[in-house]
Amino acid sequence: MFRSKVAVVLASIVTALCITVAAQPVMAQRAIEGAAPHPMVPLPAEGYITRDEFTDFAEIEFPAAPHPGGRDPEFEETVQVEGAWRQMEYTVDGLELSLLRLYRGYVQHFESSDFEIIFSGIGEELSIRDGFTFISYQSGFLSRTPSTASESNAYILVRSPDEQNVIAVSFFSRQNARRMMINAVEIEEMAPLDLFSPTPEPEPEQEPEPEVVLVPQEVEELESGLVQDGRVIVNAILFEFDRAEILPESARALETVADLLRGRPELKLLVVGHTDGVGSFDYNLRLSVERAQAVVGWLANRGGIDASRLRAAGAGPMSPITTNRTENGRAQNRRVELVEIID
Repeated sequence: MFRSKVAVVLASIVTALCITVAAQPVMAQRAIEGAAPHPMVPLPAEGYITRDEFTDFAEIEFPAAPHPGGRDPEFEETVQVEGAWRQMEYTVDGLELSLLRLYRGYVQHFESSDFEIIFSGIGEELSIRDGFTFISYQSGFLSRTPSTASESNAYILVRSPDEQNVIAVSFFSRQNARRMMINAVEIEEMAPLDLFSPTPEPEPEQEPEPEVVLVPQEVEELESGLVQDGRVIVNAILFEFDRAEILPESARALETVADLLRGRPELKLLVVGHTDGVGSFDYNLRLSVERAQAVVGWLANRGGIDASRLRAAGAGPMSPITTNRTENGRAQNRRVELVEIID
């Protein structure tokens, strides 16, 4: 069993090395497109993400007290955890935003969210002995450096209310910008790595559902349904997706309904819209009414039928004729029915 161990505290790095790293020129970092902030560490206003790395399992040791000073001493208090590790850098251009305001804002955020603040400090509060503190520089880890180079550094170490996340936020300035380095660990046990996992068998291909073909009826078919059952489904009346606009290819089916009404002047019809079961009940009910109204409007305006012989109504998803679990079933449930009105 292998373990990835990453020590956030690099106490063995000497002061001279820290100064050398900090002094090297670095390329300006660009925002990472599509990167989302850590869900527990909000992104500052006008800030953007310049680093986002993830490791599925690591052992991380966080400083939990001021540094004792000197070149080689390790931190006397640390918090060591294991789990999924995410490291991010937030950047806010310019130095107009006070680092003190930024630091205190996040302290208040964590306190108001019931996080346990294990350790926090800014400037000299991060070192017991004058002249040394620790900061987060371009590699993303904590290190020691002379205080003259770290007058604007801060650090917050917190534990989430459910005790499943430990997060360290380091505040510093670089390249005329405020920076926040976030090291977050979601605590979990390491699952064993199966090196001999069998190749999964391919899933059997599912046969496609038969396509529902809506064939417009003749006048006699519509009339027969009304006489026998008092209602009939009108095939091939189609609408724009999720809207009440009638598609042009519905003209033949609508003209057949108009012919039926012209041939039987005494016939009055309730035009009922139906939807499938996808979406909220109220939304579908409203859509079914609007589609029925669109059909009534077409028959009156383009079919020349007296509007007093027609009434629009909507049943939404309340009266399916088949299952809503398949696309073909849903297609059949999206329909318009004619119901004879008997005075």
